[in-house]
Amino acid sequence: MKIVIIGGGKLAYYLIDTLVSKDNDYEIILIEQVEEVGAQIASQFESVKVLHGDGTDIKVMEDAGCLKADYYIAVTGKDEDNLVGCHLAKTIFNVRNTVAHVNNPINIELFQLLNVDLAYNRALILADLIEQDIAWDGMRVAYSIPDQELNILEIELSVSSNAVGKTLAEYDFPGRTKVVLIVRQDGSSEVPQGSSVMRAGDKLFLVAASEDYDAIHDKMVSTKRR
Repeated sequence: MKIVIIGGGKLAYYLIDTLVSKDNDYEIILIEQVEEVGAQIASQFESVKVLHGDGTDIKVMEDAGCLKADYYIAVTGKDEDNLVGCHLAKTIFNVRNTVAHVNNPINIELFQLLNVDLAYNRALILADLIEQDIAWDGMRVAYSIPDQELNILEIELSVSSNAVGKTLAEYDFPGRTKVVLIVRQDGSSEVPQGSSVMRAGDKLFLVAASEDYDAIHDKMVSTKRR
């Protein structure tokens, strides 16, 4: 797998270190404008090819082998460079996967608008994780589905839940909520059927809309809010 990375800062260093430690067949090319920074990375990672230049320059991108790259990853400190680089990689070199670190979260929508495959901001990721984790006891967002109103929730049924003892078919779930997996207290899993009976200690994985979270928690989990 061929990976082209632009920007030789700490984020690139740790990414390269992680990829190299995986001992997979990665061909990693780093493009860095500051020669000393590139030389330092080259001295620490013998398998990494380092090019001195602008990672948004078409000639430099061509020299880096973007035409055959599987990933183009932009992690410079400038959003404009990350955006332009990913856009060129996708539109001129047809790179299958473009990834950009977005320094200013305000710019996330612009990256998405220009079809960057994965645009992320560390502050937004951290805030999202905190928001998912702190709101409820006995319930958490197991997976946020990108660009969708519905997410996957994991809840654990307490003995006081009004869902205990009822089948999925007879229970009145809030809103558009659907059960997609049941994990029993003994660790066994079950594909939900209308006749499946919910029991105390069960973990239910639900597809649910965010506006139904409070109702799901209050009705099914029956534990106090933090």
